[in-house]
Amino acid sequence: MGWLKRLLASSWLPHAGLLAAALAWLAAGKPAPPSVARVLVHSGVELTLLLGGSLALLALLYQRANTALQALVIVAAYLWVAFGPALTEISTQAAAASAALLVPPNLLALALLDERGLLSPAGILRLLILGGQGAAVAALAYGLPQAVYGITQASFLPPLLSAWTALPEQALVLVPLAAAALLVIAWLELTPLVFGAFSALLTTTAGLDLTGPPQQAAMTTTALVLLALLSLLLATLQEAYRLAFRDGLTGLPNRRALDALLARLGGRYAIAMMDVDHFKGFNDTYGHEVGDQVLKRVARFVERAGGGGQPFRYGGEEFAIVFPGQGAEAVKGHLEALRAAVAEAPFRVRGAQRPKDDQKGERQRGSGDAKSVQITISIGVAAPQERGTPASEVIEAADQALYRAKRGGRNRLAT
Repeated sequence: MGWLKRLLASSWLPHAGLLAAALAWLAAGKPAPPSVARVLVHSGVELTLLLGGSLALLALLYQRANTALQALVIVAAYLWVAFGPALTEISTQAAAASAALLVPPNLLALALLDERGLLSPAGILRLLILGGQGAAVAALAYGLPQAVYGITQASFLPPLLSAWTALPEQALVLVPLAAAALLVIAWLELTPLVFGAFSALLTTTAGLDLTGPPQQAAMTTTALVLLALLSLLLATLQEAYRLAFRDGLTGLPNRRALDALLARLGGRYAIAMMDVDHFKGFNDTYGHEVGDQVLKRVARFVERAGGGGQPFRYGGEEFAIVFPGQGAEAVKGHLEALRAAVAEAPFRVRGAQRPKDDQKGERQRGSGDAKSVQITISIGVAAPQERGTPASEVIEAADQALYRAKRGGRNRLAT
């Protein structure tokens, strides 16, 4: 099951794989076994409602109302293409084109907005806005179908840029802009839900490009919409995994992840326990915000420690590194290098005028009224004395070594 954990732990890899699979399928001429094609054509609504509903319920369970609303946008677009022409005077092509104009901005907006809960005032307002958009399009298609054709068939791009697709030209502008914005957000935040929104945006709009015979177009639309919902579902599972096994402050694997690793460890390994020296003093002197900055700074060093160790936040100001297949003596050099790197790196306490934004603060580092202080850590390391020694005993031994390092003067390593 290690591959599944690695897949869920990666923010972007699963979505890159889904997009590559969709691209390969489209490039190959959309092949599908006849039985699969029949299911996609004749049971597309049921499959879309089932997957979209499951995704929405799971997203709401993990308090990700915006993801549930993104699923609603995709499902509504699909249903509009499936049933809109029968209820109004517009064609299936016009229904798909009008949906393609609304999907990109809505998926982007929901990725940008903070979570507020579906039944909160903000959540209800978002539902009303989405519902209002759908009602406006339906009313326009029913009462003024020519207006829909006029909007979706507007031409302002050179034929070279628009002749290859049935999507409206406005969508050819909106989709790249929304995709680029999502990529920027994903690069800054590295969160699975943004990568999921990016993948869902591309696959949904590709599915709304109705080209080819009607049966083939219906199969393609259903397949790509299901793939979009699957991408959001996978992103929700990744987010749930991150919440369960990642520390919210430092981003390191948490105590639960450490326990899971220790449960499957066997044979030779070493465990290092470490904590920040005089951490209570940082909090008492500078406040908890500075204390959080210290923990995040130390975590960056801990996760870069050499020797093949796997880092964890153990709790409070304490961290752990597990070295599978290594003995205590073999990893002492790497731990000494870690200790020295933390002690030698300057840390400037955020001044009163320093921006709250970390990136702006980085650009202003060294200026203003920031005060430079030293951060140090003490480390204890231990390994099983014999095969079959419980991991809890090894952690206890490493903790005892850590206490010896602190009693010895701190900013040192003990075994």
